[in-house]
Amino acid sequence: MSSGRSAEKSVIALTFDDGPSPWTAPILDLLAEHDARATFFVLGANIAGGERDLKRAVEEGHELGLHGWSHRRLNELSAVELGDEMLATQAAIERATGVVCHNWRPPYFEADERVRLALAEMGLTEVGCTIAPEDYRWPAERTTAYVLELLRPGAIVDLHDGRPPQSGSEQTRVATVEALGLILREMKRRNFASVPISKLPTLEIRSVT
Repeated sequence: MSSGRSAEKSVIALTFDDGPSPWTAPILDLLAEHDARATFFVLGANIAGGERDLKRAVEEGHELGLHGWSHRRLNELSAVELGDEMLATQAAIERATGVVCHNWRPPYFEADERVRLALAEMGLTEVGCTIAPEDYRWPAERTTAYVLELLRPGAIVDLHDGRPPQSGSEQTRVATVEALGLILREMKRRNFASVPISKLPTLEIRSVT
């Protein structure tokens, strides 16, 4: 007879940046199909028209975080501009969903101590990642192979459900949706579960990039 401990799932956090977008709903469909929970780091400029998807994400047990308004490099912003980027995004998310976000992720994973201190003073916690495929430009098979090779308990995976307003990446996120389906199926086979970032046990790695 196997022990109860052997049946425990290994926990990771799937996260998505740059949404909402037309690809957010298919991603939510896949997460629901596999009973997985994720965290979405939202761009304020992309919220208009995507309110329904954000509300659905919250209703289905996912978490929302801040990714700025327009995907600008935060290190280049003044204190006033930085506040505007985050506070405007927070306000738009709250109008759409009623949720107040507690986590943020810097565009390009670029943030200096000035930025980190300012956002910490706003009560926000930075969230990095441990696995960052270029799913916004790679084919699905490459993204899948990359993620699965590095997948370990406590991992934070960074994928993209949307695009910045001005972006040099691929025009769609179809490859990301396809990769997510493959990743989730393999996660089930390996007995991995995805949880929102606040439920990840290894909180000390949340700010790793």
